[in-house]
Amino acid sequence: MRVLLGEISSYKAIVIARYIQQRYPNVELWAYDNKPLIQHLHSRYVNKCAYIPYTTLDDYIRRIATYIYENQIDVFIPVHSDFIGQILQHKHLFGCTLDYIGEYNDYVQLHEKNLLMQIANELQIDIPKTYPTIAEAQVPFVIKPTNLSSAKGVRYCHTIETKEQLKSISPSGLICQEYIQGQGCGYELYCRNGKIIAEYGHLRLAEWPTTGGSSVLRKGYIHPKMRDVAEKILAQVSWTGFIMFEFKLTDDGRLVMIEANPRIWGSINQALQNDCKLFTAILGAPTVSTSCEEKRTCLSPQVWLAMISYMCKGKWSSVKDYFKNLRITHSDVSVWEDISGVLSMIIRKLL
Repeated sequence: MRVLLGEISSYKAIVIARYIQQRYPNVELWAYDNKPLIQHLHSRYVNKCAYIPYTTLDDYIRRIATYIYENQIDVFIPVHSDFIGQILQHKHLFGCTLDYIGEYNDYVQLHEKNLLMQIANELQIDIPKTYPTIAEAQVPFVIKPTNLSSAKGVRYCHTIETKEQLKSISPSGLICQEYIQGQGCGYELYCRNGKIIAEYGHLRLAEWPTTGGSSVLRKGYIHPKMRDVAEKILAQVSWTGFIMFEFKLTDDGRLVMIEANPRIWGSINQALQNDCKLFTAILGAPTVSTSCEEKRTCLSPQVWLAMISYMCKGKWSSVKDYFKNLRITHSDVSVWEDISGVLSMIIRKLL
């Protein structure tokens, strides 16, 4: 089987490449990237890497499709969150290589935050209150783009002064919601026609930025209500593919659904390190088994920045917990194991 994965300078792609190489040694793993240097300096976990230039998104997608056709790729695994929607709109270009992912219309219902909130509200799922306008919002609240991921464009309001400043923002393409105080957690799945095939849950232990950014330190965790929420939504939207439901767990025990990511998510390494078989429905059963010891995962160097920030804020419990569990904490991409992969990530940021 020949698998194409990209963009390989993404840490999400690198952790998937490592997982596939270690668990599926018979798979021929190819990669691509839109940065020319990555063709020569990339993760050691791929057999071959191609440079596919980016001019416009439509042209880029067609170039990838052509490369897939010319090189007889069996499975295509794209990881860039901003490109998934467009790729699914052009799914017909990719032959059978994307058969493990559902249709664009289903993707939109889960990805667009306003559409998902409507579905969840109808199903009486616990979600943040949505405000029609910023002027009507009660502090604290959060403003998010309805169709972006990875905390892009998110703004938090904790004071009346900040609210007055935010009133000048155009509401187009935004959703304004109640801010839920609590610990972030996620329920990660691969599903087929709305049926759960593989599942895993995690708890966010650190974020960067610490004011509500991406997860940079996690551990395994399953709340008893997670599956129930997911099954209710998937009964309405019969999704096939990867999806991660994000929640906030409040001090009084509420599990509040925040959003859903119907694609490969940033903390996927936590599930893969703990033997969640997310790729079994795509690649078959793994041919190599691994240790069953529970692991934590982190994204470096962001986790170090988060710890410094926590120390400055006097949140010593988070810092102590990190160092106490350092032995079982595995970096998403390690400079000791994959220096070329780390360098490719730096190039991705700089160029």
